[in-house]
Amino acid sequence: LYSICPSQFLMALFCPIPLCFSFYSPGYQQQLAMRFAIDEINNSTALLPGITLGYEIHDTCNDELVTTKLAISFLSEDPSSSLAMQCNYANYKPRVVAVVGPNVSGLSMLVAQILDFLSIPEISAGSSSIKLSDKQLYPSFFRTIPSDQNQADAMVQLLNYFNWNWVAALVTDNEYGHQVLEVFVQLALSKDMCVAYEAIFPRGQDEIQRKQELVKIANQLEVSRINATVIFSHSGEAEELLQVVAGRGITGKVWIASECWSTSSAIALIPNLNKIGTVLGMAVESGEMPGFQEYIQKVLANTELDQKSPNVLEACPECSYLSLANFSKFFEVFNTYKAIYAIAHALHQLLNCSTTHKTCDADRDIYPWQLLEELPKVNFTIESQPVHFSKTGDPPAGYDLLFWDWILPNNHTFAVVGRYDASTHKLNINESKIRWSTENGKAPVSRCTQGCKPAQKRWLRGEHNCCYQCEDCPAGYFQDTNKPDECTPCSKNEWSTARSTTCQPRAVEYLEITDLIAIIMMALTVLVFAQMVAVTGIFATYRGTPAMRYVRGFPLQSILFSTTCFCVSFPFFVMKPTKEICKVRQPLFFGSFTLILATLLGKTLQSVGLDQILRRPWVRNHLMVLCIVVNAALQGLLCLFWYYWEPPVLEENTDIERTILLQCHDSKFPGFGILLAHDYCLAVICFACSLVGYNTEKKKDNVAAKSINFAMLLILIIWIIFVPTYSTTKGKFVALFQVFAGLASIFAIFGSYYYPVCYVMLFAPHLNTDNHFCLSQDLPVDKEPSARDSK
Repeated sequence: LYSICPSQFLMALFCPIPLCFSFYSPGYQQQLAMRFAIDEINNSTALLPGITLGYEIHDTCNDELVTTKLAISFLSEDPSSSLAMQCNYANYKPRVVAVVGPNVSGLSMLVAQILDFLSIPEISAGSSSIKLSDKQLYPSFFRTIPSDQNQADAMVQLLNYFNWNWVAALVTDNEYGHQVLEVFVQLALSKDMCVAYEAIFPRGQDEIQRKQELVKIANQLEVSRINATVIFSHSGEAEELLQVVAGRGITGKVWIASECWSTSSAIALIPNLNKIGTVLGMAVESGEMPGFQEYIQKVLANTELDQKSPNVLEACPECSYLSLANFSKFFEVFNTYKAIYAIAHALHQLLNCSTTHKTCDADRDIYPWQLLEELPKVNFTIESQPVHFSKTGDPPAGYDLLFWDWILPNNHTFAVVGRYDASTHKLNINESKIRWSTENGKAPVSRCTQGCKPAQKRWLRGEHNCCYQCEDCPAGYFQDTNKPDECTPCSKNEWSTARSTTCQPRAVEYLEITDLIAIIMMALTVLVFAQMVAVTGIFATYRGTPAMRYVRGFPLQSILFSTTCFCVSFPFFVMKPTKEICKVRQPLFFGSFTLILATLLGKTLQSVGLDQILRRPWVRNHLMVLCIVVNAALQGLLCLFWYYWEPPVLEENTDIERTILLQCHDSKFPGFGILLAHDYCLAVICFACSLVGYNTEKKKDNVAAKSINFAMLLILIIWIIFVPTYSTTKGKFVALFQVFAGLASIFAIFGSYYYPVCYVMLFAPHLNTDNHFCLSQDLPVDKEPSARDSK
């Protein structure tokens, strides 16, 4: 800080204390660090050679009025004078050029607003409010301590590391406390943590009322099952609370200290504090200050007061902490040390100091606004610790994670068990150095719900997202670790059992010709071909006989041809499906079946004499052909409609567990259903017409009608059974139901219509006569029966 005298610089340090009449040992140590740094600089030949820094030390008493008065006094040219009224303050030189402190965010904001009037830079070693990073509000403010944004982030990472998501947050009742609580809660929520209890330390009350409020806070922490509590407060408030906690015998919990009290020996010496649980704290990372302990030892040795004197202890109880051992436990002194050196390096540049010639331009006038412009440019290292300021005036410093280790009840150390890197925003923890104050020696649990097991989803049972119940993921689902609140369905090509964390690939299956049922169906198809060959051979052998003339040539040829096509479609149902196979097999199947039924319908109409109602002779003579052509054309149009509306496609069916069934998807309405309905209607009409001949008095009509009627009855029964079975069955063998129904229909037709005729030809030749088949009633005999016919 620059004074009126051009050969000296004046520095001012503010040490906040809880009460004006008490001794604040951390503040005392920080002012010793400031004096130590100034003495080093004044004796240095490399930094500010030939320049002597001066300083003033003031006590703010942690009071805004006292702080305001002191800040205003720095604006004057002389301590005894007031601030002179001027039109231009560019060449005005106040008695200080920089201020170090105070270490309370609220007071730092107040001082920064006052000093900004003359652009006097302020460097704080303890004010961590996020607002102070706003250069529009506080353009002349700098600090050597990280922002509370970093501290809150480090604490959330600490909680997340130990899987503590049911936590409490206690803060001091000022702007610092309210702001850091807001930031901490937001960061906690982003990590799925629940701040189950929030409390503000009582302020402005008498001792009895304050004690009652602290008892309520301690009771709430005890009954809420919260085992991890974060305390953002000054050391005095934290000390009062922990005295209550220790007095009530609360144990087994974790207390996380903010940097304001994380190295407080006064709190560490509270009776029975080592029994309340584990204390962890965030302290601004410190560095070595060579010679500082010897300096303190020399200062303490020259102290006129005897700290062990009863009179001294009665007037100053805090003086009992003034020992060389306790001084080494405070981490804040290094930040003060860095602040002094930052100012010195800025002055070194402004005074054009030469390290080589060990000279400075001592006659040059230095104004606060010049120093304010130079401070953001400083960049140096102290004992491997970098010192510089960002655009917001924040340092690159991180945090040390401290563990309060009580070797004996009255002997403690602050062990470094982790570090928070401000550049990467990562917290590294060495858990092996932490001795947990629990029965099993392990980290305590602080969760509303202990956590779901793998492959269980959770659903909330209260207002907090940390309180939930667990439910197993069903089959076909798995739990994604990134989505603990839900069960993720497996893809269509995968499967899973209930309570799975992963999905397994499905096995691809399809109906193969090597399957046993497929082999049986193919054997039956071969048997159908064999019976057609046999029937054809028998009919060829006995051609010209009454039995053969009863069957008549055209119906036999049509049925044999359509039956052959019918059987040719069967292999397409028992081989690996492809797009081409799916498009061919159903038209071939239903088209062939339509020809068979249309032929039998024409035969039925002729046999029962219904063709006689037709007036045109040409139509009567070609009724069979017309019946086949019309129904075949109609079936073809229906097939075209099906292919236009929704043609059959190759489908990967995943309805069966663990399997991808490769099949033809061709059973949807309207296509498949219309084709089936058309053939079924033909069978119904044929059955109805055959009933007319069944009841006629003509023997011939009766015999033919019986055969066709029985065949149609079997076909109707077969396809009535087929429809519900086919629609409700799943698996690769479903297509064989259609094959079986087709084969059964062929056997029904041959068994009812052709087998009796073949039986007469082979085993009852005496019945192979015109009289038996009643041919004389319907067909003219062109020639006399042969000798073989007479027999």
